[in-house]
Amino acid sequence: MKFALFLILFVGLIFAAQARSNVLDDLFLSSVTHTSEVDLALSCNQTDNCAGKGDDCSGIYLIDMGGCSKTNSSCCAIGLFCINSTCVTDTVGDFCTKNSQCVSSSPNQLNCINNTCTFVYLPGDSCSGNSDCVSGNCTGSICQGQMMGEICNTFPSEANAQMCNFGLWCMPNATNPTVGVCENRTASGQNCTIPAQCMEGTTCFSSTNDNGTLSQAMCQTIGTQSTGNPCIDSFACDSGDVCINGNCTTLTPSIVSCTLNSNCTGPNSQCTCSVITGELYCTGSEYSNTDCSDEGISLMTCLANNKCTEPSDAPNSCCYASCLSEYKKAISCGCSASDTINGGCVYSQYCGGFPVWAIIVIIVVAIVLVLAIVLLVFFMMRRRRQYDSI
Repeated sequence: MKFALFLILFVGLIFAAQARSNVLDDLFLSSVTHTSEVDLALSCNQTDNCAGKGDDCSGIYLIDMGGCSKTNSSCCAIGLFCINSTCVTDTVGDFCTKNSQCVSSSPNQLNCINNTCTFVYLPGDSCSGNSDCVSGNCTGSICQGQMMGEICNTFPSEANAQMCNFGLWCMPNATNPTVGVCENRTASGQNCTIPAQCMEGTTCFSSTNDNGTLSQAMCQTIGTQSTGNPCIDSFACDSGDVCINGNCTTLTPSIVSCTLNSNCTGPNSQCTCSVITGELYCTGSEYSNTDCSDEGISLMTCLANNKCTEPSDAPNSCCYASCLSEYKKAISCGCSASDTINGGCVYSQYCGGFPVWAIIVIIVVAIVLVLAIVLLVFFMMRRRRQYDSI
């Protein structure tokens, strides 16, 4: 009897732990401040407002406030498209007229086929036929890419793009940079010139020697370059840092207002008008009110460990099967930034609105239930011992 009770408790705790990894992850992901709903405009001609999914968008959306004025062709929230006078997400199954209307996190992951947004899969993803794959080659139920020495596209943007298999990179042609040849990626610790050539899960960056000079750039694990050290991209930098002017720099999340580009510092920074609020703010790696470095590094590491080609939310993709939790966390990390810059007028299926207090209540109730089960088993065993001693 005692053994049976212990076995039941043990199995129950295992199931509870397994459920936590999925259920609580989803709950915490949805606890961000931004919601997937938007403030709906009574009319498409209102300022600082927008229309949500399924709403009419036959009019125009005016912006005339802050530092700039614009007239948009659609009053749909960012992330929605105005098709046939209705705001739609243009995700899988939705009506479309061209590939650019089908929104996906990964290149070529969603194409417009027969006026319907349809998933196509990348090298390494599961498939049931050649038409499922962007390469048109499904072998052994896995989408195949270009092999070593075969021609590839350095910037794949159309259907039937020639993409290299995992472990290979598309080395550009000297005369035509959009076309290249699939070559082996460079292993960690080996010399490199650009991040793209490094093995998945690593990136190209150099270190500073004791005498202050830079060492030869090498492929090294992402997220390991400390503050102040040289970098080529932000994946080299550790938590909370971004690559600015060739050095890992600590990011102080903030929104900086501006009037001219000269007010904004850092590479590729400029003074930009928010298409929703009409306010001017600085854009660029130095200006971000959300630090998503940990989430980005976790996702890229998971993809590398599971030999996934690209991040994706396609159901049969390698990322969906192996790194869905990391993917959702990385995508949803920017939801609070949308609130500030876009005035709440943004639609994303990964931005939830589940109240934090409700999550706390659920966790507390779960802990109480576990303790109650433990106490119940304890008293039952104690009562059994008393009965056996009579």
